Amino acid sequence: MNRLTLVGLAVVASFAAVPALAADLSGKWTADGKYVFTFDRAGDKFTGAVTGDDGKAYRIVDGAIDGDAISFFVLHESDRDAEVKENGGKAFRNTAKGTVSGDEMSLSGSREGTDIHAYSVTLHRMKNQ
Repeated sequence: MNRLTLVGLAVVASFAAVPALAADLSGKWTADGKYVFTFDRAGDKFTGAVTGDDGKAYRIVDGAIDGDAISFFVLHESDRDAEVKENGGKAFRNTAKGTVSGDEMSLSGSREGTDIHAYSVTLHRMKNQ
């Protein structure tokens, strides 16, 4: 191989080793102000919380991000949660999958393993936090 070919292979190999840039989850996100999502990110994983306008908070767990693709679960575990009571007192998770593009996050999901409370929503990064 000549020197130019080796340099070309080295450049291609260096780009292959660079992971895709993950979307920016910083700040607070909402669709209408009723629920506010916050995320705590560590690499390609994250946790966080969803807080309702009534002050009730739900944990975000098992969050993963790959480029602009995002997925996580919202954990309902409080025995005071009306939905947990309706579920026989058993905790459950709501799924969320979607994409992040700039200041918009498009999500859809439902109660895990079911189509109960299926939804689709677009969240926007809040400007005044």
